[in-house]
Amino acid sequence: MKVLSHGFDADLGGRDFDEVLFEHFAEEFRDRYKIDVVGNVKASMRLRAACEKAKKVLSANAEAVVNIECLMEEKDVRGMIRREDFEKLCAELLERVVEPCRRAMADSGIGLDKLQSVELVGSGSRVPAIARVLAGFFRREPSRTINVSECVARGCALQCAMLSPTFRVREYEVQDVIPASIGFCTNEGPISALTSNTLFRRGQPLPSVKIITLHRTSGFTLDAFYVDENELPPGTSTQIGSFEIGPFQAHSEKSKVKVKIRLNLHGLISVESAVLIDDDQRDANSADSMELDSNDNMDHKSRNEPPMHRQDLQIVESIYGVMSKQELLEAQEQEQQLAYQDKLVERTKERKNALESYVYDTRNKVAV
Repeated sequence: MKVLSHGFDADLGGRDFDEVLFEHFAEEFRDRYKIDVVGNVKASMRLRAACEKAKKVLSANAEAVVNIECLMEEKDVRGMIRREDFEKLCAELLERVVEPCRRAMADSGIGLDKLQSVELVGSGSRVPAIARVLAGFFRREPSRTINVSECVARGCALQCAMLSPTFRVREYEVQDVIPASIGFCTNEGPISALTSNTLFRRGQPLPSVKIITLHRTSGFTLDAFYVDENELPPGTSTQIGSFEIGPFQAHSEKSKVKVKIRLNLHGLISVESAVLIDDDQRDANSADSMELDSNDNMDHKSRNEPPMHRQDLQIVESIYGVMSKQELLEAQEQEQQLAYQDKLVERTKERKNALESYVYDTRNKVAV
């Protein structure tokens, strides 16, 4: 399966439709029953739960009733809403549903007429209005061939089985693309690739490898960042992490450092290697550059060029917002303890059942 593009709205989901109903009934109950549900935490929770049920009812019926006993101040409340009114209240949300689809289609570079099918997944897609607006945008009726609530869990289970050495599954490959453009910079500024500061461009296939050549005579730090914050979910930091190269001391001002950067199959960035190249007989360009991976391992003697002195450099990475190696080790130990406890519970349950069976069998034999 080849992914061509991504489109999303991280601030839009089924809860937003629940909130529309909550605000509607909160205002209605304020006018009819003279109670302020918003100011009461317990009443708000009960009303939100009732609104979620009403939303599900509206997916299959023309109207839904909200009936809650002793919601607040010992008052029983009752409200009713029709599907048409609900869709009018959600008009702005329905417009936002189409926008990620429009953005994904534009990034994919294909037209709507080339689409063969549109599949709806996610429990929120059961709202009839969502299916209707998507059908209008894609100019075809969306399909529902898989369970919309279980699809993500099933996909995760399949992916885990593919990665696990324990299970054997049918050969299947998913080729994803980079969801957001990534760049690198040093204390001298961003590292330019062609005409932009983007090293890994959004929409490129994963995995991807870049080799950059930097003219440095001592240790330095590479900082990875997302180029465009508009490509990220709101509130996401543009900083990815930093990679400290060195320390080292070059023997010549013409020395350069070749850094191999990898964006792996899972979208994780890493600096795979850094090599110091000392070559006094070469003319060095003062500007940093980027080159392809294919020529990196070429034998220099075959090109009748003077040999170069290579030195592998130390790399210390610091990724923002992730667990440290110590925290990861502790989490793995805790996982093993929990797995052992689960086995212990199962073993105890089996032995208890065996003991009960033995007691019942013995009692029956004695009774006979």
